[in-house]
Amino acid sequence: MKIEREIIQHPDASMRCTQLRQSGFRGGLHRHAHVELTWIERGRGLRWVGDSVEPFSDGDVVLVGPELAHVWLTGQGGGPRSCAATVLQFPSNWAAATGLPELRGLEVLMRRASRGLAIEGRLRPKVQALMTRMSSADGPNRAAHLIELLALMNKELGEGSLDLRSLSVQATPADAEGSAFRLRRQRVDRLLRWVQAHLGDDLSVSDAAAIAGTSAAAFGRFFRREVGKSFIEFVNDARCSWAALRLLESAEPVAEIALACGYASLSNFGEHFRRRYQVSPREYRRQALRASQ
Repeated sequence: MKIEREIIQHPDASMRCTQLRQSGFRGGLHRHAHVELTWIERGRGLRWVGDSVEPFSDGDVVLVGPELAHVWLTGQGGGPRSCAATVLQFPSNWAAATGLPELRGLEVLMRRASRGLAIEGRLRPKVQALMTRMSSADGPNRAAHLIELLALMNKELGEGSLDLRSLSVQATPADAEGSAFRLRRQRVDRLLRWVQAHLGDDLSVSDAAAIAGTSAAAFGRFFRREVGKSFIEFVNDARCSWAALRLLESAEPVAEIALACGYASLSNFGEHFRRRYQVSPREYRRQALRASQ
């Protein structure tokens, strides 16, 4: 099992803007050579970007750099159009390919996108409005809107805005096109897909090392070097995010959620959850309920 590599083709345009209306977002982790800006108009689930795993809900907007593994996952049972998204994809060298010297400063934004960027706060509705216009614009106006969109995010980045939040410790390396990169990524791809598929199971370091094709002794260094955090940290982050989603979506007892998400004890789950979200699982659910009323 591997992270799928998507080939994006749009020979008659320099970018692709797609509107999705479907029952859910499903599938596996994938990557591609394009930069992707995804706006979840309707939907709730788990978002995986590089080594970041977080719950998402209506309005989520994320910029994903080239070759960074990502997927948005929702549960089963939605109506045929219960989930909606607008997805913009364009080559990472799009600005440079225009030949316009005024766009050279956008290289900084593209470098930051290599870790994934969550667009939040006051910047988010501005980006959503531009994406709405892009989805119905003709070719010249669509290109103009993309320049406006990138310039807006780049300006916020330059001003140190908190509305642009890096998601992943792992970034797309400079040698992303080289054979050495591809070989390393094949090993990490197998491992991340295995974690995604078995998050509620007992994920031992020895099993993980076997999936990655390394010895147990060397696995810790390998994982931290390639992913940017320890294997245990990554698994706990993913499990806590999954648990947070279940706390929001169901009335299941906290103890049942802890067990379903791979924690052997309620106390262990509570410790990890509080470390990540600064509140207990029960308080997290209470705060979410109050915010929705």
